[in-house]
Amino acid sequence: MKCPKCNQELKEGQLYCEACGEEIKMVPEFEPEIENSIEETLLNMADIINEVEADGIKPYKSAPQKKTKETFKVFAKEEKKIKDGYLFEEFPDEDEILEDMDDEDIPGEDFWDEEEIIHFKGNDNVTKAFLTFWSKSFLSKIIVLLSGVVIVVALVLVSIAITGVVQDNSYGYQVKQALNAADEGAYETAIQYMEKALTLDSSDIEMKYLLASYYDKIGESENAVLVLKGLICGDTQTDINTYTKMFDIYSRQGNIIEISRTLAECEDPVILEQFRQYVANTPEFSDPAGSYDDVVHLKLTANTTGTIYYTVNGGTPDTSSDVYTSPIFLESGYYTVKAIFVNSYGLVSDVISQQYEINVTVPAKPVISVESGTYDIPQVISVEVPMGCTTYYTTDGSIPTRDSIQYKEPICMPLGDSKFTFVTYSAENVASEPSMAMYTYKIPADAIVSAADAASMVTMHRFGMGGLMDTQGHLSTISGKLLYMCEAAVQLEDDTYYVIYEYYEDPNSQLRTKTGLVFCSAMHDPNKVGVLEIDEFGNYYRVLAEIVPQ
Repeated sequence: MKCPKCNQELKEGQLYCEACGEEIKMVPEFEPEIENSIEETLLNMADIINEVEADGIKPYKSAPQKKTKETFKVFAKEEKKIKDGYLFEEFPDEDEILEDMDDEDIPGEDFWDEEEIIHFKGNDNVTKAFLTFWSKSFLSKIIVLLSGVVIVVALVLVSIAITGVVQDNSYGYQVKQALNAADEGAYETAIQYMEKALTLDSSDIEMKYLLASYYDKIGESENAVLVLKGLICGDTQTDINTYTKMFDIYSRQGNIIEISRTLAECEDPVILEQFRQYVANTPEFSDPAGSYDDVVHLKLTANTTGTIYYTVNGGTPDTSSDVYTSPIFLESGYYTVKAIFVNSYGLVSDVISQQYEINVTVPAKPVISVESGTYDIPQVISVEVPMGCTTYYTTDGSIPTRDSIQYKEPICMPLGDSKFTFVTYSAENVASEPSMAMYTYKIPADAIVSAADAASMVTMHRFGMGGLMDTQGHLSTISGKLLYMCEAAVQLEDDTYYVIYEYYEDPNSQLRTKTGLVFCSAMHDPNKVGVLEIDEFGNYYRVLAEIVPQ
């Protein structure tokens, strides 16, 4: 190689001529590809400068990566332009470009490194790009690789973020996650997903039912009830389903009062009828308050199973008051009837009160023919029954009603101690004041025949009359048997007699019923046995019958 000035022969790599001191410029071997690359770079640089000047923005010093990124974008643009037939002469000279750029805008020497320029032409671009990358320094490779990793991670994160946003706003996805969590018993997680789903679509009632059940599962029954209360919409069938779920929670808590309060706010008769067992309504009276000329048979009814308590004297009823079991007879006088209802859950209704004025005639108190006392001779007990009235009596001390024994004829005095109570009822069903009497009758000490012997003799007498299979009282026509019980005594003209009543005993229930036949047997003569009859004046007599020895 020779010096261009003095033509002195130079050594390889010599930078200055030793003869004349001329600086030797090293000109690389001409390579068309490199020249094309330089031209493309200059063209790209010119385009960058034009775009920057047009926008009025200078590149950032602290972000050379951005310049490089924009440069490669320009490469792609300019390659297209070149392919489309643009000429290099259309772009400004390099010197003009450099003059118009600030120092801070001029890329460093590494920017124009030929090795870092990737040529975008030909069919072997990928191979050339790979070879170009592989020819870089180790640090450059690391930087490129890290940049690639960052880009990939950023893309993944963006993808995840987009997926999360989509899922976060997907009703179906939120419901599916809630159901899966509930299947695994993670009800708190299920609640979070379900609440999110319902913010996206609040129209699905079934999902709200599930949300309430999830709250109930974790013990947050108040939240469950709040969700259910929000579903009351006025549609009867839907509300019945909602109330059922709500009342199930209250029932498990034993909070029946809250059920009653909730139903008190409901005006749907179908729903109230559906859940009437939870309601304690006041009893209903069969007759309105007012004045009556007849006895009132006041009936009290309730809407469901339970107990009605009442008073007729104006007192406030409670669970210690009279229990309503049958109609209340309001006879002559003034009555203030008050009642409450207690249902099967213990809920107590309000007090209902009505006043009645009954203007009817009350029958006179029955007059008993025999005064209370102890008697050696049995007496016949009778009462006078007014015309159009009916008299009833009991022997256990209770007050007679129309279901008690009706008095029809004089009564033989019972053996031992007894207590009679009589009440007369008018045709209007007005009851008189009760009359009571107590008696004591003892069998005479000189009696030859005992009460047991008298019953046996009557059995023999009855067997002789026919109809009995044996002396045990068994009947030939029907099952069961007849029994003879010595219960009272009566004084006839010639002696004192035992009064023996005939009973039929059912073989299955062992229940005993009077047949209506009454027999008598003398206390002092074992041969005097017969049927006891009574005449039209109320006098007893014996139908004679002699015992024939067998």
